[in-house]
Amino acid sequence: MSDPMTPQAAVVGASVVAFASGVPTPHRDDIYMSTAHAQMATRAAIEDGLATDWFEYYCKVLRFIGWDVPKPQTLTPSRNSLMAGQATQRISTIMGEEFSEPMRRALLAIERNTLALKRFESTSIRGDAGYFQIIPCVMSGPNKVEMGIYHRQFRIRRQVSGFLFGEDETLIHNSVEQIAAITFNTLHYAQFRDRVKNSVLTGSLNYLSSLEI
Repeated sequence: MSDPMTPQAAVVGASVVAFASGVPTPHRDDIYMSTAHAQMATRAAIEDGLATDWFEYYCKVLRFIGWDVPKPQTLTPSRNSLMAGQATQRISTIMGEEFSEPMRRALLAIERNTLALKRFESTSIRGDAGYFQIIPCVMSGPNKVEMGIYHRQFRIRRQVSGFLFGEDETLIHNSVEQIAAITFNTLHYAQFRDRVKNSVLTGSLNYLSSLEI
């Protein structure tokens, strides 16, 4: 992620992050690093029994590194099991096409990219529990990125490849969708940047896959 050609979209563990045109490389790098750090910290806390609510702890970690994350909105349950399409529709309805379009293209790219999809699924599913984040980002000023974090957690009845694009309505149950709209202030984040980057670099970056959108 330190490459000057930081991608415009990528799978980062159990997250798909996509940027609209105009978001500079340093800002993309900061956001990739932050969500990687938050996922690693949350996964460790869950495994050590220090947390039980995945998304609540994930947002707490982001706040700790300078993100202003409001209380997420819990969405009315939907019977639509097409998770990729449902996520894009939720983002479009709540945040607008400017956010949903780059994410739509990123999700099309992950469907075609076997390695990226495998990495996404391997970190999204633990036993019969699943969770993931969809994060579209749009530049809104010299030092500000407007973004959304769409989170979905669920139970899965059996292991299956391609659950993000599956049409089997019986596969998923106990599904919860949440979304939070965020303004990411890069000047404020500067004081946390080195600590976050060092944390991520001491772990594994094998879960990141670039997406061509």
